[in-house]
Amino acid sequence: MENFYLIYGTNKGLITEETKKIIHSLKEADIIKYDMTNTLIEDVVEDASTVNLFHPKKVIILEDCYFLGGNKTIEHLEKMEQYIEHYNSDSYLIFICNAEKIDTRKKINKLLSKHKVIEANKVDKTFLEKYVMNNLKEDGYKIENLSFFLERVGSNLNNIDNELEKLKMYTLATKKITKEDITKTTTKVLEEEIFSLTDAIILKDTKKSLELLDSFLNLNYDEMQIIILLANQFHFLFQVKRLWNKNKTESEIAKILEVNPYRVKYSVRKIYSYSEQLILENIKKLAKIDHDIKLGLMNKNLALRLFILY
Repeated sequence: MENFYLIYGTNKGLITEETKKIIHSLKEADIIKYDMTNTLIEDVVEDASTVNLFHPKKVIILEDCYFLGGNKTIEHLEKMEQYIEHYNSDSYLIFICNAEKIDTRKKINKLLSKHKVIEANKVDKTFLEKYVMNNLKEDGYKIENLSFFLERVGSNLNNIDNELEKLKMYTLATKKITKEDITKTTTKVLEEEIFSLTDAIILKDTKKSLELLDSFLNLNYDEMQIIILLANQFHFLFQVKRLWNKNKTESEIAKILEVNPYRVKYSVRKIYSYSEQLILENIKKLAKIDHDIKLGLMNKNLALRLFILY
């Protein structure tokens, strides 16, 4: 076991999971938490240096270590740097930085890199499968169709946890989760993620668009499937925009298009910032991409990324 862990990233669910794993590996240890936005470095150092009277081990979690990234700093950081070089072997410190990157030029990050550094930004399919299986195994549950479950609920760990709790309650008597159970109790998240991806593309939020695209690909969605989903969503937005401009109400639009009112409600909130011309341009671009891919003129992955970028 390392005495120092640095976990950084923007995926809060993954940060929580990694923190739990570290704590679980250190059995019979006191857990102490500090919010570093209102804690003095010297207080943490003193706590880490002090011998624990009740348990031989002590885990100290330093939340929101903003000073590890960017140009931000904290007073007396050198005291922590000195402690890392000469530490109490019975104390285990977990530094959590809620940022996509850390500043590797900083001395403290160089010192921590000699121990254990964990990135918590993206999650892949293998991680998600293991995460779900471990969660179910702890309570003695078995699942019949794991891939189907992940396709429905997506890659957000908080959402996965919520959906698993629903499934556990529903199958409490048998502790065996079937495909039918998944269909009955879970909420399909694909539609909401397509909303988010479409929105990010229109707003030219390239970073978010590519992250959402990767999350679809990690769940084994083919690029052609994503292109079709996007084209359908842009076409839907165009229809909603036209009907809304004709003074139709949300309920009237939902009835005319024969769709869930929630989908219309969400779209109406968005179309104020979308022009009909902009929506049509994206539909035409997707049609051309589809045509070029089918003729073998473009690689489907490259075509989709170029659509997002330009």
